[in-house]
Amino acid sequence: MPEKEPKNLDLSKFENVKRPVETETESNPENILGLLMDVELELSAILGSTDLSLKKILELTKGSIIELENKTAEPIDLLANGRLIAKGEVVIIEDNFGLRITDTVNEDFKIHE
Repeated sequence: MPEKEPKNLDLSKFENVKRPVETETESNPENILGLLMDVELELSAILGSTDLSLKKILELTKGSIIELENKTAEPIDLLANGRLIAKGEVVIIEDNFGLRITDTVNEDFKIHE
């Protein structure tokens, strides 16, 4: 079977075609971040954890106290959609709890100050 010569394609008609997402974001990277600013994330502050048997859980009643493994001086984990993003300390603002961020997570997901 003889080899076929590749045909030269005329791509000149595609040179002036604009792609809205590419032209908007490539020229200004802040536009990419701007598109994400309204995306909602679930934030969770993890005070501590413990392991309990099902029997112990079924024995819990109003007023029961569950001892957590974290110490009071240990930083609290702050998660965004389940991923660690920062650590902080609990603060009380009027009648509400809050979290003062003391350390953030870098690109390698290691805590840094």
